[in-house]
Amino acid sequence: MGEGLLQGAKASRRGPEISHLLFADDCILFGEATNRGAWVLKEILKEYESCSGQSVGTGKSISVFNDVWIPDSSNFRLSSVGINSGDYKVAELINNYNRKWNRERIVNTFPKEVAEKIFGIPLVREPHDDFQVWSGEPSGEYSVRSAYKLLQLFDPRAYALHTDYRNFYKKLWLLDLPTKIKITTWKTSWNYLPIRVNMLARKLTNNSTCPRCGGGAESMDHLFRECPVSIAVWSALSTLNVLQESNLDFVQWLTTVFALHPPSHCRLFYCALWAIWGDRNARIHNKTNRSGQEIASFVHSYLKELNDGEKSISRTSKEVKKWTHLPGQAVKINFYRAFDEHNQQSASGIVVRNSEGLVLLSYTKIHHRVSSAFSAEALASRKATMIVINMQGKKTIIEGDSLSITKKCKAKGYDKSHVGAYIHDIQQLKSRSNNLRFTASVVKEPIESDNAISEEMKDLMEMAGVIFI
Repeated sequence: MGEGLLQGAKASRRGPEISHLLFADDCILFGEATNRGAWVLKEILKEYESCSGQSVGTGKSISVFNDVWIPDSSNFRLSSVGINSGDYKVAELINNYNRKWNRERIVNTFPKEVAEKIFGIPLVREPHDDFQVWSGEPSGEYSVRSAYKLLQLFDPRAYALHTDYRNFYKKLWLLDLPTKIKITTWKTSWNYLPIRVNMLARKLTNNSTCPRCGGGAESMDHLFRECPVSIAVWSALSTLNVLQESNLDFVQWLTTVFALHPPSHCRLFYCALWAIWGDRNARIHNKTNRSGQEIASFVHSYLKELNDGEKSISRTSKEVKKWTHLPGQAVKINFYRAFDEHNQQSASGIVVRNSEGLVLLSYTKIHHRVSSAFSAEALASRKATMIVINMQGKKTIIEGDSLSITKKCKAKGYDKSHVGAYIHDIQQLKSRSNNLRFTASVVKEPIESDNAISEEMKDLMEMAGVIFI
């Protein structure tokens, strides 16, 4: 698109040419109905194919050497040099009797590093059809965001701005502020705000004068640094001293705050940016006027209100939740996992209690070739579900501590993420019981730690009554 290969469509004779529309997880392309237009569209689809992969189900439709099916591989496709590949399918590498990889065939066919990656691909116990996944996103679903990230890998120079200020955006989204303030700051960094200069460039107005002071063109620099109203705001917020960096251009001035100030001052700065923008809009649409001192006072009171709310939430979260009796004759299964990233191992721990809290069963197991903490959580969840099926009809609650895995277990349809094989098995097991429910005890995500297995699993099993010698 940047090279002008895709010819767009016009809604009117004098209107802009539209070549594409991007949505969160979809895109629409517009092109000319010619041989050249068809060729361009075909090339775009080839680019999409190169960034896609295959999720292994039966393996019957996936070519070993012509399809992308091994995750985290440096090459998109395996090289078949020196191997009599033919039409070699992934299904020929799977032992269908026990649904495990054919170790002997894989070791004798592929280099060691490739073989280890293949062994790390989980296989479903009840095979489904192979399907395509998007390799640029952990969920396996296409998103415009992931497409931009892949474009950066292919040509970093084409997206230099985003690369240069990656740390700024990362720190911005982690900042403890409402989303509306972060989005306003993000739009400001990309010059996306509808200020008068931008609207004049798009022929949406014929006047670029600042609506607050009338003393110059309303550019980003003028709006936030040069307008007398904004200068009064920064003067009232004297702890920041942000006007001293007058030698920096606007984007540098905006992004170096994280390097020069502590997080509390960063919150104050970006909240002030949001307040200045809001005051500017209020002057235009509501005909209200506030002084710089009044805007600064609003910023301080707004942040104080946020801090007071956080303290209230913190006090509430410290309340200890005690065991409560389950209704009727229900059984509750708590499962937990620990993950050793260095050795690619995980441990699953499961405790089964009755409605009175009495431990009926405890179980632990070590798993090898586990790729992530999420895989460890999904493995533990699958084992907990298998235990439920063997309990034959008792009303059961399965409780884990990862909200993401719990949501996947509750969902319907194929999961395209790297834990999709485990989730598919859980869904198949769940379909056999009408008395099964998944819940998440704590909204947190798996932690990857080298000493997690020894410490976390010991604590878990001691709670279940297991004595370590």
